Amino acid sequence: MPLQHRNGNGHVYCSQFMEGDEALDILLGNLAGKPTADPNWLRFVTGRRRKFWNRNVVAVGLAGGFMEPLESTSIHLITTAVTKLVSVLSLDGMTQAQEDVFNRLSAREYERIRDFLILHYKATARDDSEFWNYCRTMPIPDTLAQKIELFRANGQIFREEDELFTETSWTAVMMGQGIQMGGHNVITDSIADARIHKELDEMEKSIRYVVQNMAGHGEYLQRYCPSPIAA
Repeated sequence: MPLQHRNGNGHVYCSQFMEGDEALDILLGNLAGKPTADPNWLRFVTGRRRKFWNRNVVAVGLAGGFMEPLESTSIHLITTAVTKLVSVLSLDGMTQAQEDVFNRLSAREYERIRDFLILHYKATARDDSEFWNYCRTMPIPDTLAQKIELFRANGQIFREEDELFTETSWTAVMMGQGIQMGGHNVITDSIADARIHKELDEMEKSIRYVVQNMAGHGEYLQRYCPSPIAA
């Protein structure tokens, strides 16, 4: 993770398939220079609470659950938990219905994110370690299996209500991990090729305009959030 004054480095591994010493050797062996601090060992168990809201306590953020650090959804889950909680609160006391709705919506959000994360590991061709062999052959939730099956059939992805990851994100991972479409949505057959080409050309023009006029990364940082340490 490149910061303005240093690079942050980490190595996420599963202790069932790799010893700590081996993980540390891999981390240190991939640094561009000498480490500036001792490694900070962080251990976590993935999962979520059965009840996010229980009696007079509401678990938000890491208190409610944690899945994995690479997609890093924690800030999003804090925000949506607070939003849902504010939406169901009332000034004349709480009811069981309010608690149940909050728990049901929170659990569903975690499950949708869980499926997206699992896809990264399940859809792999790697067979160079016990870890990847396990990931490639592990059972997956029915909701994810259905998404993969539908994409393979006709390239469709349905974003369910307000789940975090969009159709574009799902498609990028599906195709990036080698899941191929066996067909396409038949509705597209009714669209003339000329119209499709025109639409794609307009999209390209918009992207080119933004790229040509937006500030570069370094310029943006210096203008809006320069680091005094880097200076």
